[in-house]
Amino acid sequence: MKTILTILFCSLVITISGQELKYEEVVHVDSTATKDELYTRARSWVRNTFNKKNSIIEVDDKASGEITASGIVDYRKRKNYFGASCVEGPVRLTLSIYVKDGRYKYVFHSFDHKGSGGSGCRHTDYGIITLDDKAPKPSWGEPRDKAWNDIKAFISETVLLNVSDLKKAMNIQSDISKHW
Repeated sequence: MKTILTILFCSLVITISGQELKYEEVVHVDSTATKDELYTRARSWVRNTFNKKNSIIEVDDKASGEITASGIVDYRKRKNYFGASCVEGPVRLTLSIYVKDGRYKYVFHSFDHKGSGGSGCRHTDYGIITLDDKAPKPSWGEPRDKAWNDIKAFISETVLLNVSDLKKAMNIQSDISKHW
């Protein structure tokens, strides 16, 4: 019995400690907004606004109401700490938007950090960003919790700016849907 409980506890800890950082919300809009209208708004926002220079639409399925795009944001240190230039670099991310009549859901996920390195140091990759408080062991040296927390704060600010902009875009009727 103790063995079974130990195994269950260990698997629970692994699941919790490796939980991926994710931002998601179901947003209710005007109840007269159709799935097709919301899809058009979401697709327009993704193409014109979301990570314009670096985004790629991977799923564009009007029938199912799904748009998924990947992009890259460039992390630059915002605080001074030892080894900061070693962790600066791109963070890949994925955005999925699902639409239904009167509502949509966005999910920002799969944040993947690759350090580009700086003068006098090797790059430090943290890989998939998780909810863990402690930094994973990077590709070399000791974990840098200051860098880990700074990257997560940068991601949070980036996502919140995108969410604010997306919400504005999803509440604006397109010219096609105006009845005249």
